[in-house]
Amino acid sequence: MSKSLVLDSHKSSSGVKVSQSPEVIAGLQSKLADLEQKSRNCNVEICNLPEKRGENLVAIVERIAKVINIPLSSHDINGVHRVALMDPKSSRPRNIILKLCSQIKRDNFVSAVRLIKGITTDKLEISGPPRSIYVNEHLTLANKKLFRQVREAALCGGYRYVWIKNGTILVRAKDTSPAFAIRSEKELCKIKPITSVVQ
Repeated sequence: MSKSLVLDSHKSSSGVKVSQSPEVIAGLQSKLADLEQKSRNCNVEICNLPEKRGENLVAIVERIAKVINIPLSSHDINGVHRVALMDPKSSRPRNIILKLCSQIKRDNFVSAVRLIKGITTDKLEISGPPRSIYVNEHLTLANKKLFRQVREAALCGGYRYVWIKNGTILVRAKDTSPAFAIRSEKELCKIKPITSVVQ
């Protein structure tokens, strides 16, 4: 093979040296993660809603919208489907991903659910024992893992609030405390025990 065809592993095709430092790689990974989350900006994830064969998910979503008092028509829905569970042996119903026509519609939908303090199956006239249905912004797998870690750390630390806004995980110790963001596992150290939080 001609040497002229062999590229230096540290150079791009243009001959510019490419940095392989951990900081640069971590920065690129962070940007990719942000882009992946932004691609879900119009999505809502609905969890723990009982699954039935032949179900009409659009009708179910419209029923939820009626309960939370948010105007929503089929024209506002770009797509709705269930997704496979990470654990195929789980008996939980598959989550529902609802893709709305705009981020504003998404934000209004999620906010309305929070305003009425959540939804239960009996409010949707679904038969069986009442069970809670969880409605949130659609997070990437990495952010779901981080969200779970943040909730656990906040619970241990005595914090009252953990929530998501525009794909960012926010934490607040109490009603009068300022909120702060947790964007990576390295930032979990921000969640100090409540006794250490300046009042």
